[in-house]
Amino acid sequence: MMISYKIIDYLKGKIKLLDNAFDPKDLEILARHSFDNIQWMDIEDIWDLYDISVLKYAIRRRIQKEPISQIIGLKKFWNSNFYINETVLDPRPETELIVEKVLELPGTNLSLIDLGTGSGCLAISIALERPNFNIFASDISSDALKIAEINSKHHKTHITFIKSDWFSKINKSFDVIISNPPYISESEYSRLPIAIRRFEPKIALTAGFKGLDCFKKIITEFHNYLKPNGIILMEIGYSHKRKIEELFISSGYKSIKFFNDLSGKARVVCVKKDAI
Repeated sequence: MMISYKIIDYLKGKIKLLDNAFDPKDLEILARHSFDNIQWMDIEDIWDLYDISVLKYAIRRRIQKEPISQIIGLKKFWNSNFYINETVLDPRPETELIVEKVLELPGTNLSLIDLGTGSGCLAISIALERPNFNIFASDISSDALKIAEINSKHHKTHITFIKSDWFSKINKSFDVIISNPPYISESEYSRLPIAIRRFEPKIALTAGFKGLDCFKKIITEFHNYLKPNGIILMEIGYSHKRKIEELFISSGYKSIKFFNDLSGKARVVCVKKDAI
């Protein structure tokens, strides 16, 4: 539902928001979430609605830097909305590059596992595009898996969820492994915006002193869980290209491909099992 600018200006004046403290675009999103059909009402009637208290509470949360997605409980990723709360990361637009690259693969009956699935946005987006894929998704967090299962049920996708610390509980092989593992160093984490540090799970963000701990574990073991000619696709940090390349080379891999995001930075690494 679109909220008219006239209504937004009215609400902004009534709630006495400061331009430098609150983005009017955020107000539009929160108002749209709080009201139904207010575009058909007289503006003065809005202030008498019970739901104005819902909007005021949402605004207080936003002023405290809580992400919009957690306030309204939804975040758009690829072509769908996903339920989000404080136990999972907000899906980022750059992560969609993994979906794009999987959809370019030949074959319509591939098996795939999403390691560290979080909200399930990657696995579910791919399942919606490739309903014949046999898709699994794992996470070490029971709370995250609950959110992923809620999202999967909502989108009517058939995904097998596994509670696992990377490969620890995985006992089969796949054509495709995908992952957006934690890759932020401890020093980088301390410089992140407060909205991220306060409201998103640290376990899904940080990976040791240099941000490489999860990559090291995955790169050491992934070949045991790929079928012949299988591939792995992982999101990496914007400054990690050389370090990730070195980790694969040290494990004997020679053909390492990187894909850039819209800003021109290496964002996804792709390696085939037989690239040794």
